[in-house]
Formats: sequence, C-alpha cells, structure tokens
Amino acid sequence: MTDPAGSTSVDGATIDPAKTYGYARTPQRQEEFDQAASQLLRADGWPSSSSGPNELVADLALEGGGVKGIGIVGAVSVLAEAGYRFQRVAGTSAGAIAATLIAALSAAGKPMSSLKGYLDGLSFKKFMPEGKIHLFLDHHLGKAGGALSDAEILSRRMGLYPGDYLAEWLGPILQDDLGVRTFADLKITLEEDPGMSLPESRRYRLVVHTSDITRGELARLPWDYNYYGHDRDAEEVVPAVRASMSIPFFFEPVTFDALAADVDVPLPGGGSITTHYDPGTVTWVDGGMLRNFPIDAFVRMDGAPPRWPTIGIKLSSLQTSFGATKAAATAFHVARSCLSTMMNEWDAYNVDESTAGRTIFVANAGLTATDFDLTTAQQNQLFLNGVDAATAFVIEMAGRGGVPRTAQESREFLSATP
Repeated sequence: MTDPAGSTSVDGATIDPAKTYGYARTPQRQEEFDQAASQLLRADGWPSSSSGPNELVADLALEGGGVKGIGIVGAVSVLAEAGYRFQRVAGTSAGAIAATLIAALSAAGKPMSSLKGYLDGLSFKKFMPEGKIHLFLDHHLGKAGGALSDAEILSRRMGLYPGDYLAEWLGPILQDDLGVRTFADLKITLEEDPGMSLPESRRYRLVVHTSDITRGELARLPWDYNYYGHDRDAEEVVPAVRASMSIPFFFEPVTFDALAADVDVPLPGGGSITTHYDPGTVTWVDGGMLRNFPIDAFVRMDGAPPRWPTIGIKLSSLQTSFGATKAAATAFHVARSCLSTMMNEWDAYNVDESTAGRTIFVANAGLTATDFDLTTAQQNQLFLNGVDAATAFVIEMAGRGGVPRTAQESREFLSATP
C-alpha cells in the first residue's frame, strides 16, 4: 500500500533509509525473523574455516526481468540480514546487473548493505535518452502509431535505445569503489574454497548469461570466452553485463569480435572432440532468450552432496484471473508477442518441484520488464516486495530445518507442505 506522502509498506515492512538495509519491519515481524535466522544458522550453518564458527552460505541464481530487478535487491538484502554470505552468483539481464554488484561486494569484502545504495543511484529513465519512444514492447501493445514509429527507428539501427548508460553507471562503481574491472578480479582460488568441484574455467564468483544469436547458442561469461578465442581473465565485466541485458529491439545488441578457437567439447559417453571456430563477429542479446533463471549453474561436478544451497530469486507473479484473449493475426503480431512473452511472464511460477522449494518468488507489482519510467513509489514497492518474499522464505526455511540443497530435497519439501 502507498500513503499520500508516497511511502510504501508491504506486510508491515516500510522503506527506512536510516536502517542498515534500507527498510524496517514491525517489531513482531522483526522478532520472528531474528529467531528464524538463528534457527537457520544452527541447523544449516557451514564452517567458515577448519576451526572457525559456522556461517550461512549460499550460491544465488537471479532471474532476468528488466526494471523488476529492484525486487532482487530487496530479497538479497534480507538474506544478507539473515547472515548469508554469497559464494557465487549467476544472473541474466537485470539479474546479471544485481549479480555483478553482489559478486563484486563479496570480492571486495564490503557489506551487502551497500547494495541498495548503489541501485538507488541508478536512473532508469536514462536508459531511454530519447524519451519513451517505444510502445510495442510493453503493456501498450495495441497502439499501432507507436509501433509504426518504432519500426521506422529499427529500420535504421538494431535497437530503440543504445544502452550506453549501463557502463556509465556501473563502470565507476566496479572499478573505483570495488576494485573490479576484469573477471580476473572475481576469481575464486582453491585456497579460498578448497572444497569446490568446479573446473578451473568456472572458478569465478560471477557468471552472466547472454544469447549468441549468430551461433545460435547460450554464452556463459566468463566461462565460455574460450569459444571465442579470448582469455577469460582478461575480459572486462561491464561489457558482459551489457550483453546480458540487451533486450532484443529495445536495446542495441553487443557485437563481439571472435578469434579463431579450437575447443575440446565433452562427449556424453566420455572423452571429448575438438571443435574449431573460424574468426569473425557475433551478436549477443539478452540471455533471457535461452536461460532466464540459471538455478543449476553451480551444480557440483563430482557428484558429491552440495555443501550449501543455491537459492533462486524469481521476479514472478501468480495470476489467478485471465481476461478474453485474441490470437495473433499477422507475422508482426507473432514476433511482437514472442518478444513480450520472453521478456515478461513466460515462466511465471512455471518451475517444477525440484526448483520451487529453494526459490524466492518476488511479486512484480504489475510492472513489465521495459517500464523504465517507473516512479519512486513503484521502485519502493518492488524493493519491499522482495523484502517481504525473502522474509517469508527465511522464516519458512527455518521451520523446515534448512533450505533444500538438492532437487530431491526440494521435491520432498514441497510434497510435505500443506
């Protein structure tokens, strides 16, 4: 709910800049949350070292969703308040932006309470330097005049907006504040994490997903830079995030120079085969086309039980009423609807039992991925929706004795839930 002054509250939580994480709960809800966090630490904690105290540890998988990504910040803030440390983060599109800040804060040893402050400095309207010229990519899909204007623009360039603002905003934060420029700054060594099973090519705090529409495949960065003949450690982080958030037709895509590469590709029955790529250029767009919710990014490679859970955060709403619909009548309508489906609610609650039991679902406040002109009250609503969803998640997981760590544990948890 929103009062006349514009402040927002959700389930007793309100925006409060004076608080460490930017929000405050009612005393009763806060006490319930604090008790749950203590229970989780006792039941689900992991030794911070061979002789140190236990701590809550999790990997994160963050869904894409454009402006709705503010909800991720609220949810992650709650997990950090509960005591979680985030070892690795996978993200797509808006999830990639949040994932990058989380990974960089962890690498720099800075508190996760800084996360909301950084996002508060993000001006969404600056993603649209020419004003809101688009209409067909958001919920105003029926206005033909706007669609014709967009078509004229797209006949001259590959996207309605350049997307340059992301680098202007994110670059200084990473380099000047957090000391992160290339993926080498986000590496995890065996000395830091001796129990990890990931191969050397995946030993990073961050992985972002982009769709390579030239080769027709998913690119997981920095993991897959070798497919393009590039050194993973030397590649800069910001361009990878920019590629991951390149909503087709909305933002101009990223063109990447691919060098000649010979890659050993594993075969299903064991062994590998060498695959050769000639040099050239490729086009990268939003990773949500192929992997919008990378919940399985950090599955152990050795078959051993997970040491800690991967917690997913989805920007989804549960729709219980549907109005009358009308089928697409032209190829343009088909293309437009495919894009809208990809960017918004194609997977709203469409996760199976192996995933849902370890996922925080954040209500999207009725916003679409491309509502970049959202108000302060709407931003606060999204943030507090994340706070509310993650608070409920922590309390529920404490009641069950810990977050499910495997697909089977997730299924068992859901089957036992009334």
